[in-house]
Amino acid sequence: MKNVENAALLPISGMGTVYLVLLWDEKNLVLIDAGYPGQTEDIVKAIETEGFDAKNLTHIIITHQDWDHIGCITDLQKLAPNLQVLAHEDEAPYIDGRITPIKLAARFANYDNLDPEMQERVDGQKEHYEKNKITINKTLHDGEILPLCGGIEVIHTPGHTPGHIVLLHKDSGIIICGDACNIKWGQMVELKGPNPVHTHEMEQATASFEKIKSRNPKGIVAYHGGYLKMDGAK
Repeated sequence: MKNVENAALLPISGMGTVYLVLLWDEKNLVLIDAGYPGQTEDIVKAIETEGFDAKNLTHIIITHQDWDHIGCITDLQKLAPNLQVLAHEDEAPYIDGRITPIKLAARFANYDNLDPEMQERVDGQKEHYEKNKITINKTLHDGEILPLCGGIEVIHTPGHTPGHIVLLHKDSGIIICGDACNIKWGQMVELKGPNPVHTHEMEQATASFEKIKSRNPKGIVAYHGGYLKMDGAK
């Protein structure tokens, strides 16, 4: 994404590298997703590397409810006084605490069968959700175009979670996909659909993956794979 104007990829290392995206215009500084808990300092430094101050963040757009996408929201809300948090209307109740997140609920349902290390991890996730209540300032819907950074189109892509969204950055033609797709790096680079192991509803997720491809993006950002320039894109 080095040649994409007003957009930057923010690789954040830790439990495997995750790839956040920063978008900007004259008035707005927008972060897509918010990493694992404990990565706030790394996110702030990554934003500074791009020449910005995290205190000037205006929006965080969350692709979905999972632990590794919402981990630093409350820290960033404290840091940036004008920060607005946006998420799909179907996802907001899981993010703001009205409903237990799907994967966490499933782990608690199977809690007695987990090994002690996993039980400790699940307990830690529960504690984090309870102590870090997230305020959603605006809920989003499919087809909505946000007047930010040259236009950001919200595309509802259910399956990985019910309210998962991807975001089409209109200026660049890049789709920021969260966990709706993956990139497999190797001798042959492959764009792949969501991982069945971590997907709530695979049939929906497969349809959503086809929906993404039908938009013929110039590039794709996968949260766990990075950036892939698509064939034929200039």
